[in-house]
Amino acid sequence: MPWTDYIDLNEKIHKSTLPQEILVKTNDSVRYSHILKLSIDNKIPLLFCGPTGTGKSIYIKNYILNELPAEKYMSVELGFSAQTSSMQTQDIIDGKLDKIRKG
Repeated sequence: MPWTDYIDLNEKIHKSTLPQEILVKTNDSVRYSHILKLSIDNKIPLLFCGPTGTGKSIYIKNYILNELPAEKYMSVELGFSAQTSSMQTQDIIDGKLDKIRKG
């Protein structure tokens, strides 16, 4: 079955949706979302790699925020720079987990 068959050509965009929140489905976005779903369902680590600006982060973020059940999965987004240390990363993760334990 071609990837294009998974694209709803009549999909409506809600009026309140901000332009930067719109994700136009393409062969690539459908394909990558499917691979991501299979990897998560089967607990297989996955790394998307490719040139800057091809949508890798957007595909992943969209799937995690909109497709995964919130009662089973939690998302923690981390931003890294050249100055980010391993201790800073650990502190961020620990801080998120502490909030969950308290709540």
